[in-house]
Amino acid sequence: QSLAQGQAETGVIWANLSQVAATSEGAWLKQPRTADEIITVTMDNRPIAFPYTKLTVANSSVNQGAALLVASLAKARELGIPEERLIYIGAGAGASEADDLFARESFSATAAMRATLAQVLVRNGLSAKAVDAVDLYSCFPSVPKMARRLLDMPAERPLTVHGGLTFGGGPIGNYMTHATAAMVRNLRAGGQYGLLYGNGGHCTHNHAIVLSRHPIAGANLPQDYHFQAEADARRGVIPPLTDAYEGPAVIETYTVFYGRSGEPTHGVVLARNPAGERVISRIDATDAAGIAFLTSGTVEPVGQSGTTLRQGDALHWQMAQA
Repeated sequence: QSLAQGQAETGVIWANLSQVAATSEGAWLKQPRTADEIITVTMDNRPIAFPYTKLTVANSSVNQGAALLVASLAKARELGIPEERLIYIGAGAGASEADDLFARESFSATAAMRATLAQVLVRNGLSAKAVDAVDLYSCFPSVPKMARRLLDMPAERPLTVHGGLTFGGGPIGNYMTHATAAMVRNLRAGGQYGLLYGNGGHCTHNHAIVLSRHPIAGANLPQDYHFQAEADARRGVIPPLTDAYEGPAVIETYTVFYGRSGEPTHGVVLARNPAGERVISRIDATDAAGIAFLTSGTVEPVGQSGTTLRQGDALHWQMAQA
């Protein structure tokens, strides 16, 4: 994707999140937003870390609570819960990446996410097309973008039942409780299967589970939902990281950070040197040409060449001369 295409996809997904939040019980921000409003930088929608604006990141400034009641089927029936209100717990799956952000084979996908989403479908005997409702964790656009591709779900499909972490509200680690409560309400209103996918850290921890209107064979509790071995087997070679290299390198990924005024504070470039090692370098906010190169969308920075040069205590990035 070009930068414009990637931003347009984010706008479509997040506009749908806001539409769901507008009618979702317990959602924090209920004003529907258009795709353009979400991706356009304004005083009220300042840039946070490129290419994300305030309206595309998790909203932790909320005061929310949620609760779930889990019981055996016998106890639920003993308490007189009507059959049409019973929602059954299916099978779950989970796997993690290394806590070290730089110990990743790439920054466009994760083996742990692939294993988690593949196994949660297999364990419940489902295809992604059989799932009636989903809530894909949406702390930042990269997460639901990667997840929807693994599930072969279109960007135009609503990827939440609560409103997502921006609009539904992201009370730190408790968003998935809200999503689960919303999924129970959603399934009671219609549909058969709901898929919940949670993510934590820098796309580090992945967990998913299916809820259903009817019991799912083999999903009895307790269950072993760990698929770390499969995730590790899917993982490719992890490039080593070095801070001792100066010289030519090729950009692997990058971002620019912004202050509350909306002005850039600095950029960060993660590059590969000729030996395949990863090198982290900095672009100062005073390097207007360097910041513009990373953020203008005129040229795709990934794959472009430059040079790392030590200045003081830090490696700095300089673009190759045209």
